[in-house]
Parts: sequence; C-alpha cells; structure tokens
Amino acid sequence: MTRIGAALDLRFGKNTLQFLDFLHSNGFDHIEIKKDNDHVYGEVKPAELERTLSEYDITISYHAPHREFNIASVNEKVRMSCVSQIIEMGEYLQEAGSGWVNIHTGHVPGVYHETVIRKAQENRTRSLDEIAAAYETLDTGLYVENDSLEKNIIKFGMQPEQVRDILNRYPGFGATFDIGHAHHSDIPPVRFTELLGNRINAVHLHDNNGAFDEHLALGKGSLDLSSGLVKELDRCLSNCNGRCSTYVFEMKTLPDFVSSKEYFASL
Repeated sequence: MTRIGAALDLRFGKNTLQFLDFLHSNGFDHIEIKKDNDHVYGEVKPAELERTLSEYDITISYHAPHREFNIASVNEKVRMSCVSQIIEMGEYLQEAGSGWVNIHTGHVPGVYHETVIRKAQENRTRSLDEIAAAYETLDTGLYVENDSLEKNIIKFGMQPEQVRDILNRYPGFGATFDIGHAHHSDIPPVRFTELLGNRINAVHLHDNNGAFDEHLALGKGSLDLSSGLVKELDRCLSNCNGRCSTYVFEMKTLPDFVSSKEYFASL
C-alpha cells in the first residue's frame, strides 16, 4: 500500500494533533513532523500520539532539524547535541509505535581551509557511526535525505553517489529521495533511482523553477513529473524492504497539499 503524506511546518501555526486532523480530513495517511515544530508547540505524549495515529490509520516520520543543525559540525558540543537529538527522536517514535527519522548528513562552508573541511567530513562519519549504533537497538527507521545545492556550502549528502556510499557503509539505513532538491541541484532524478533503487524508502515531493528550493505545489514549477518517472519511483518503493511506499508532500501552505495530492493522483 502506498502512503500519501504531508510535512508539518512552522509556517502553518498548527501543533501535531491539529495537523493530524487536517490530514485525516483531506485523505492523507502519513504525517512527517519537522522537529522544530515541537520546540514551539510542544511534543505530544507518545501514548496519545500512538492512539491518534491508530484511530486515523496514519503512519509517522520525523524530520530532524535542518537549520541550526549539523551532524558534521566542527564544534564538538554542537555535533554531540545533534547526534543526541536524532537518537532521542528514534526513541520517541519507538514509544509511539515506530516510524522513521529523516536526516541530512551535514555541511561546511566551502571557503574554509581544507583542514576544516576534512575535520567536518570526519565528524560527519563519527556522527553517523554513533547514530547507526544507537538505531541498531531501535525498531525506528533512519533515512538519509539528499540535500539541495546552496552557494558556497559543501553538502555531504547532495549527490546520489554520496547517499549510496552512506547506505553501503550503514546497511540498516534507508533513503529519502527529495525530488525537488535534485531538480534544484540540476541532478537528473534517474541518477537517484538507478543508483539507489530499492534503497529508496520514501520520496519527498515539491516543485521549484530550478533557481532555488521554493517548495512550490506540484505543477507550479519546472519539475517534469512524467508518468514514466512516477512509475519508476513506484517501482523503487514497491521493491524496497521494510518501511516503504511513502510519498511526502513538502509545501508552504495547506491548500498546496490538497492541490498537489490531486495533481499527483492525475499522473
């Protein structure tokens, strides 16, 4: 069964339970919570969340913070905090009945000295080692998402080859393919589907015009979501192991979720 979900964002001014009501009313059956939202509106007690998810037949994932968050940070206290938060999210989801946590794999300004860049790469690997060890004891999934192009910033998980190498090192991890990030970064989606195949466990859907990461409703940018591409994404998801077959819309407004869901269904 393919799940169709939407990501909770601070722009909406809604807490988790309110957003769940919106999703249920509009025919969605998966929620992705961007962790920043909990810092403002509060975290739902795991038992209450599990009960609501079961009542609505909605599955769940969490997205680790992105801004102000960097598992490759050369500041050891920041790095350790980020790792700890990712592990805590996994533990929380296990209490709530399981799901998965979505992460980016770190970054460093490209203008820094090569010694700094090398240190950041080492810290990225240390962080992933620690996260992988912790998640071996959890039922929660851990998915690595491809990052998007950003001027003068080195991203350690933007290219499909980078994501593939991470998955090869950590076989317990899965992948979230963000097609909007690939489009903005001028990377053909087929490179991800060919290199990652059934390691893709979830797909983030949003549109842009190639200039920056706009998170537009589907059909409002220049992303070519042909029926052939959707079939290829379906194939990757249908053959993946474990937690799979989930499309997650990432939009800036609630109406964009509804229109994108309809657009996607028409493909």
